[in-house]
Amino acid sequence: MELTEKERLMLVEKKEEIRKLTTEILDMASKPENALEIKKKFTSILSHLNTIASYSDSKNYNLDAYTNSINLLFAMMNYEKYSKIWISSPLTIEEACNYANAMRFNFTKRDVKIHLPKIDFSIFRSDLKSVKQPTTTNSNIRNAILKWLSI
Repeated sequence: MELTEKERLMLVEKKEEIRKLTTEILDMASKPENALEIKKKFTSILSHLNTIASYSDSKNYNLDAYTNSINLLFAMMNYEKYSKIWISSPLTIEEACNYANAMRFNFTKRDVKIHLPKIDFSIFRSDLKSVKQPTTTNSNIRNAILKWLSI
């Protein structure tokens, strides 16, 4: 089934909304007190990406890697906010925003082709290994994230 002009316009608007959300996130990324709002905006980005992907052939995309990276980012943000060491999160937030904006959507007569850049999970691994461990709870969170990354 071909995409209608209305559907194409809606998909372009979703992509523009992703750009706006990432710009807002970048404006807030330097302050840990903005963590909840940043998470809400990333959740909206994931929703927009999944809407766009629903118009594509399922063989053409896999948003699981990006979703997993956002989940890791949320865990890192929680860890750093709780530990009062907001260092790696702003950099990783920037990378996640750039990744969301780097996704390309090519319209064909029938659907949308999605081109996803490769995610380098080592950024999470190296960032977390360099973090000091102030408490047992933080250490447990950090170790759980590192274990998940090694799978």
